[in-house]
Amino acid sequence: MIPLILLALGLAMDAFSVSVSFGVCHPKSKIDSALRLAFFTALFQTMMPLFGWIIGNIIGNVFFKGSYCIAFIILLGIGIKMIIDAIIKKEDCNPIDISKGKHLIIVCLATSIDALAAGLSLGILKTNLLLSISMIGIITFILSFTGIYFGKIAGFLLGKWAEITGGIILISIGINIVLRNFF
Repeated sequence: MIPLILLALGLAMDAFSVSVSFGVCHPKSKIDSALRLAFFTALFQTMMPLFGWIIGNIIGNVFFKGSYCIAFIILLGIGIKMIIDAIIKKEDCNPIDISKGKHLIIVCLATSIDALAAGLSLGILKTNLLLSISMIGIITFILSFTGIYFGKIAGFLLGKWAEITGGIILISIGINIVLRNFF
């Protein structure tokens, strides 16, 4: 259960980071914007692992032991990408309201691509699907919603460090998978 919670926290960090940035750039945003952004990021973060889980479950049935290596590589890649993106990202306020319309969909897709890849790992490892996607969705909703208010208070720095922490968590989970199954 702890690795699943850590995975959900790691995956939610992109959405949290975006929410913090939104809070910084839109300090007068209303609760409906926060709820809408949190709901849709959580929905996408829930659906993408579902699709990934289905594909990963098929891969896991075909490759078995090698599938642990695949899960490790996927989580390692996602974690490294999150860390690099957080370090090189230029933090400027964007006047666009990402809590509605096509911008909301683009943000949701962009922040949930890693959840699709993580879903592959969940399927390969044959984790409980309903528990996994529920945990990811709930944690993403909570972090996205509160991220907007943290952003209003804390500024850009918190978003950058949250994403780096999420990347480290995903890499740690990947290492744990390899250590548990090969040593």
